[in-house]
Amino acid sequence: MAVDTILVAGITGAIVLIIAWIWETKEDVQRKKVDLHLHFSLLYIIGNLLLTLYSWWIQNFIFLTLGLFLLLAIVGETLYAIKVGGLKKK
Repeated sequence: MAVDTILVAGITGAIVLIIAWIWETKEDVQRKKVDLHLHFSLLYIIGNLLLTLYSWWIQNFIFLTLGLFLLLAIVGETLYAIKVGGLKKK
């Protein structure tokens, strides 16, 4: 398989995931209701941070960009959930 095809597939996948995350977050903000469990949020942040660091170390721009975006997104969503009272402890 050509490197260009692999790169296009990776970039397309990253864009689709980012669009899905933005769409879901937008709906949550419009409803002014976020149901986010604290343990999920913390695990997601830690796991995503580690994968983002790994992407940096192996110099994979696609996963680095995706990891940074999703890391910012989950931190933002967690802060929003705290603000509107949608962060659940259990």
